[in-house]
This record gives sequence, C-alpha cells and structure tokens, in this order.
Amino acid sequence: RVLGFDIDDDNMAKAVSRGVEAADSAAAIGTACDVVLLCLPSMAIVEQTVETLLQQLPVGSVIVDHSTISPDLAGDLAERCKAQGIEFIDAPLSGAWQGAEAATLAIMAGGDKATYQRCLPLFEKTGNNIFHLGAIGNGQCMKLCQNLILVSTLTGLLESRQLAESVGVDTAQFLDVMDACLAPRGVLDITRPKLVNGTVDNNSNGIEMITKDITLVRKLADKQGQHLPVMEKVQSMFAKANDAGYGAYDLFAWPELLKSGLFEEL
Repeated sequence: RVLGFDIDDDNMAKAVSRGVEAADSAAAIGTACDVVLLCLPSMAIVEQTVETLLQQLPVGSVIVDHSTISPDLAGDLAERCKAQGIEFIDAPLSGAWQGAEAATLAIMAGGDKATYQRCLPLFEKTGNNIFHLGAIGNGQCMKLCQNLILVSTLTGLLESRQLAESVGVDTAQFLDVMDACLAPRGVLDITRPKLVNGTVDNNSNGIEMITKDITLVRKLADKQGQHLPVMEKVQSMFAKANDAGYGAYDLFAWPELLKSGLFEEL
C-alpha cells in the first residue's frame, strides 16, 4: 500500500493514475504509514513537514528526506526525530523526473546502516545507483558536490554555445561536436532538445532552485574552510539573476541574461 500527498492537484492525479492512494494531508500520511518519503522544494517546507509528521508517526517509524537541504539541517532533523523514537535518513536524488520514471535515479543516503537497509527495497523502486555514505548529512554533502559539477557544467555549456554561434557555428553542429568530445554526455542529453528548439520556460522556478542549491554549496564550503573560486563566481551570478527577477526562468534563459549586461560588474 502506497499513500501520497502533494499540494499540486495535477501531480496528485498522476500519482493516483499509477496506483497511489491519495491522502488529504501530510498529517494523514503520518497516521497511516511507518516509512515516509519526502521530496520537497525548500528547507523551510521540509522542516515544517517533518514537524507535522512527528506529531503523528508511531515510535520506530522512518522519515526519508529525498529533498536537497543543508547537511546541518539534516543533522538537526535527525536529532529531533531521534528524540521521539523516529529514524531519519537523508537521501537526496539525482536524475530528475526522467530517472524516477525509469527507476534509474542515483540515491545518496546518510544515516544509520540498519535503517538504510530497511529502506533499501523502497529505494530500489526508483533508483539503480544507490549509495550508503555513512553519517547523517553525508548524502546531502554528495548531492551538493554533484550540484556544483552540474551547474558549472551547464553554465559552461550555454556560454560555449553562445561563443560558437558568434563565429557562425549553429547549435546543431555545436552539439554534435561536443557529443563527440569529452563534454559530459548526460548533460548534453538533457540540454540538446531545448537548445535545438530554443525553448525557455519562464515558469519553472529553475534559477530560483539552482540559486538555493548552489548557495547551500557555498555555505558548506565556507563551513569547511574551502576556497572554491569557480563555485563562488557561479553562486554570485545565480544570486544576482535571482535577485533581478529571473528566479522563475529555467537555466536556458542564461544566454538572455548574458546579453542583458546583468553580470558586467561581477
């Protein structure tokens, strides 16, 4: 039996069409389930939802957070859960919705090994690259490392495409050449359709979400005493774009931002 809840009616309808039973709230999930999986857009919502669940879940239950949050918050939530006899696993994901549908997500888990083993059959329903990385928060650390690579690579790809176009190489040729070279294949796979079609989604909150994630990377690096100049530059650019009102746009608006002069003073 699988119960689900989402504030988005369309998302909930899709889940129900695939056999999920609809719950009317997160609290209702807590009263009916002994393992609860979260995947939420912000740290504040994660914290609020965990607090709601702690009022409902019986002792011995497990909360698995698939969201991207800070390692510190993961540790704090784990302590709050432990105080009430609830286990907590931080297990952020990589692979987007396509990976979830194909059951090929990468899952990076931190927390108690026995609890991880208990949850592993559930992880195997959506992922095929599943890692137990030790202590609480280590899953989030690895997700932030992945995000740093991904965001830096994507912005580099978009800027490279702009440079190629400036000398007369069209997008299709550019992508074919990059596909034959050392550019990361997975990044090309997900960007090719939008680059070829020239589509930009101005209602995806993509830049806002990337700003959140790369800012978490910067905070972790600062905490660890690590000076990462490329990351710091990328984070500053995304923060400026988000503050300038581009938060709702997806990353494929980056060429527009470059041409706008927004980053000239950085």
